[in-house]
Amino acid sequence: MRLAKLGFIAALLLTSPQVSAEVFTFHHERVLGTSCEISVVCESQAIARSGETLALREIDRLRSVLSNHADDSELKRLCRSATVDQEMPVSNDLGTVLRRAEHWRQLTSGAFDVRASGFDALWRTAAAAHQLPSTAERLQLASTLEQAPYALTDRGFLWKTPAAISLDGLAKGYILDRVVETLVADTRIRGACVNIGGDLRKSGEIPLQVAITDPKDPSENAAPLSRIRIDQDVALATSGNYRRGYQIQGRRYSHIIDPRSGLPVDHILSASVIAEHAIDADALATALSVMPAELGLELVASLPQVECSLVLHDGGVLCSDGWPAEPTRQRLISQQDTKSEKLQGLIVDFTLLRAKGERYRRPYVAVWLEDKDGFPVKTAILWLQIEQPGPRWHRDLTRWYRNDRLRKVVEEIDLLETVAGATRGAGEYQAVFDGTDNAGKRLPDGKYTLCLEVAREHGTYQIIREPLVFDRLAIQDQRFANDLIGAMLPSYFQAQRVLSVG
Repeated sequence: MRLAKLGFIAALLLTSPQVSAEVFTFHHERVLGTSCEISVVCESQAIARSGETLALREIDRLRSVLSNHADDSELKRLCRSATVDQEMPVSNDLGTVLRRAEHWRQLTSGAFDVRASGFDALWRTAAAAHQLPSTAERLQLASTLEQAPYALTDRGFLWKTPAAISLDGLAKGYILDRVVETLVADTRIRGACVNIGGDLRKSGEIPLQVAITDPKDPSENAAPLSRIRIDQDVALATSGNYRRGYQIQGRRYSHIIDPRSGLPVDHILSASVIAEHAIDADALATALSVMPAELGLELVASLPQVECSLVLHDGGVLCSDGWPAEPTRQRLISQQDTKSEKLQGLIVDFTLLRAKGERYRRPYVAVWLEDKDGFPVKTAILWLQIEQPGPRWHRDLTRWYRNDRLRKVVEEIDLLETVAGATRGAGEYQAVFDGTDNAGKRLPDGKYTLCLEVAREHGTYQIIREPLVFDRLAIQDQRFANDLIGAMLPSYFQAQRVLSVG
């Protein structure tokens, strides 16, 4: 079962005394179905580009081995051809991931199980029929997971209880491990960090500050729930249920399912795990989302070099003793708890399209509000490449760049430095305007223009500008589309959706 992941913003800070080295960062979309950020520390852009190519090639190679979504992957071929009484040879990569999956199934007493994807299919079918799965269906499927699914011998893979399996719960982690290890094996590269869809692995001279997304407000420009600084070689993964789920009879059910009961779980909003290897952080983040919080913390305490932070359904945060930083003093407020005046706000969902869905470099994107005079009062998203040769393409965001020059004359604030950040998601993003301007002051009621501008290097350019009114009335949902920006869907929200205090 493919798990939604919380997003991270990684600010890469070079601290090596060797001034000739730089941090080079490359952004791609639709890598393993999500966004990818590759950062390397080296002496030249040529070396960095070589590392980028090497990393993408290794990702593609391992996808052909481990993917549950490509019919010709080694995993899919194995599942089609393997039988109970016949051992099948498997590659070292596939064998390693299968062994580690079974390790975590046993250690978590079944909270992690590669056969949980069967429940995803069951709940998807039920959702399409607008009804809950029957108790009999659910328990019958759960009963098939009581025994080990397979064995791995010196001669290969042997089914014990054949079932549909998916390695999505830890395959990405294994890919991160192998990609980073491949990068730092190049003696010209002093450090590397690869972040795929919010999970990351780092090694070498590349310290990180990581902002962990608030599961109650996962927008790209929202304030993080907490920040941690990581200096050592480490992996970090987060699992959460806030972006995906099943809508049945007017209720949303979590897509994270306990394999032992077949029921969705939502007592943990997000589980973040630090471990030596990403494959273990990935699997354990999934398991901690299923286990009771107390048992999860006990398990983490028993494991060497593993730490975790859990966000509970009521907004509370529990951390293991060695978690590197305390969460920010922030409480997630429900609608019932909110008694203060309701503020205006605007949610903007948009999709960046690419023909045929292949991998592509992340375009430059700006999302902002202009007042009735065309002045940019609030920039929510600004995705630009800071290092060369990126800055020469910034002017391709023609309207934002022109307005930004005007805005800086008045405010003397550089948005390139204060707003730029990493992205997460499979080409689908969300920006939130909370009713304040760039200085944090309340925007007055009145007419504004919502702007979304996208430019690709050597490629296409698009801009959407739509008028709206901020007042006490709700903004109606609207949809706009073109060949580069899939859709922009602004919708009104009230500030109690997420509110920080203290």
